Amino acid sequence: MRLRTFSAANMSEAIRLVRDELGPDAVILSTETAGKQVKITAALDRAAILEPSPILAVDPMDAIAGALDFHRVPELLTERLLTLAENYLLENPRQALGAALRSRFAYHPILQQRPEKPIMLVGLPGAGKTATLAKLAAGAKSAKWPVIAITCDLAKAGGIDQLATYAKAMGITAYQAKNAGALKRAVGAAPEGALVLIDTAGTNPLKPEDMATLAELAAAAKAEPVLTMAAGGDVSESSELGQLFSEIGCQRLIATRLDAARRYGGLLACAEGGKLGFAEFGVSPEIANGLMFFGADALARLFMPQEMADGPKRAQNGANSRIDGRVDGGFEGVAHGKPESGPNFRGGGGSRKRPVGSKT
Repeated sequence: MRLRTFSAANMSEAIRLVRDELGPDAVILSTETAGKQVKITAALDRAAILEPSPILAVDPMDAIAGALDFHRVPELLTERLLTLAENYLLENPRQALGAALRSRFAYHPILQQRPEKPIMLVGLPGAGKTATLAKLAAGAKSAKWPVIAITCDLAKAGGIDQLATYAKAMGITAYQAKNAGALKRAVGAAPEGALVLIDTAGTNPLKPEDMATLAELAAAAKAEPVLTMAAGGDVSESSELGQLFSEIGCQRLIATRLDAARRYGGLLACAEGGKLGFAEFGVSPEIANGLMFFGADALARLFMPQEMADGPKRAQNGANSRIDGRVDGGFEGVAHGKPESGPNFRGGGGSRKRPVGSKT
């Protein structure tokens, strides 16, 4: 059950806020008067949260606006996308949204073409950087690219062992580096033409010293920092996150945990705030096939599933598919291939101390 508190100048206004935010299924649990304000505590149970929202829009532009509102896309960005969609308005409003997303954002998957620079994953603690590194390595192995992994996250409990487990399963070389000098040496040890993937410690972007450390690591490795961010976050925080990480050179975004979120407005807000292009998307915890690439049309399907695009007629006829972009339990996009497992793991899997820049 999800609890929310609403305040207003009078009871009728407070009830209107409850209905607007939680819908007609909301249950009022308590009311109280605090000074000149009325406070209502209301709740929405799990069944109501997961139930598809009714589609009331008739006009195609209203349908697009309703979808963006559901995903909590910021108002200014919504207006920009609607303006673009009007210029491309086709018979299907989802196609118009796809055209607007194509005009507004860039799409540059990492695994489409072997990167010339090392890829350094950066982001908040718990964003899924290590798992994303393993998924990128799996895609690289599938494409038969040589690949090595380096972790700079030596403080996280079990972080080194986690990378070692992934590396052993895929038969790739893994290193650890505790500072910029060690990272430079580890990158220098990579075979010519290899894809170098670098994992970093979770960073607080509000601490200038933490961001300076990331910038120093990127400079030492001559790497491209790529922001890794979990879906479902607050749109304002996500926008600021994109802006702050763009200041250390991030130009691409990998969105993770799409399977654990229902609203994706934060992804657009982050890309907009930092002027970031979309790279891959994490759609599953599975390493072999948990990373996909979405172009603008697939991203539009994520934001505007079929029943939203079809308008009220289909909804009234009892369409029962989810409204969060999943299709038959999965996601539509371009899947990266499965990795080839390799028997040779060059390095140990234990937790004992190793020299700086040594193999994991």
